[in-house]
Amino acid sequence: MATDTERNRVLASLRDQLESADSSVLSERLTLTREVVERHLLYCADYDLAKWRRVRNGLGQAMITDRGRDYLVRQGL
Repeated sequence: MATDTERNRVLASLRDQLESADSSVLSERLTLTREVVERHLLYCADYDLAKWRRVRNGLGQAMITDRGRDYLVRQGL
C-alpha cells in the first residue's frame, strides 16, 4: 500500500499549500523522486482529486480540488 500512502502524502501536501505547487517542489518537500510525484499527480488529475497541468520540466502547477479534500477527510487525514 505504499502507493496509496505516497498519493495521500502528495494530496496532503497540496492541501497544506496556500497556493499551487509544482512537482519539483513537492518532490523535494516529500523526499520522493519527481517521477513518483508526477505519477501520483497524474492519477489524482485523472480522478479529479487535483488539478495539474503537466509540463516537461516539472514546473506545471498542481492544486487540490474539493473532491481531493473530501477524499483526504474520508481517509482520516
